[in-house]
Amino acid sequence: MTAMRRTVVTGIVGFALGSLLTSTLVKGQAPINKLEGKFGHVAIVVKDVDKSAKVFADIFGVPVPATRIVKNIPFPPSYGPGKTMGTKTTMLQANGMSLELIEPLEGPSPWRDHLEKYGESVHHIAFAVPEWMPAIKYLESKGGKWVQGVEQYNFGYVDMMPQLGFTIEVMGPKINLPPQ
Repeated sequence: MTAMRRTVVTGIVGFALGSLLTSTLVKGQAPINKLEGKFGHVAIVVKDVDKSAKVFADIFGVPVPATRIVKNIPFPPSYGPGKTMGTKTTMLQANGMSLELIEPLEGPSPWRDHLEKYGESVHHIAFAVPEWMPAIKYLESKGGKWVQGVEQYNFGYVDMMPQLGFTIEVMGPKINLPPQ
């Protein structure tokens, strides 16, 4: 239970930090608009999505959501052509907030790396942005590493662990999931 409590607290702290990031002032200028958009969700990497979903649903008093498997999610071009990853995931709606639970599937992925290094914990905070690629480029300019997604799918992850302690997912107006 302590690990679960730590995960929830980490998610809330991460959300607060992510919200601050979107309104940061630089050298007295107006807020940077590259991440302007809406909060999407907090994502937590877990070892077993089905088991974790039951625990979260019980704690928050919500129905256990269905899970889905998504394969062929591309790494960005810098990782080499044709490299993909997969996940088993579910989304819970609780207390006015969306929580995504992610179980990495076989092979390398940002989720597997996170799980091996940090254990079950908050992986990313997602923001719906009007323009996906400028947000990726902006986060890279701040030291982030683009670790998932390609432009045709209209979403991606930028690892901001050294700067913020979590990854940021940016989602364009219409997410195009890879074909299964």
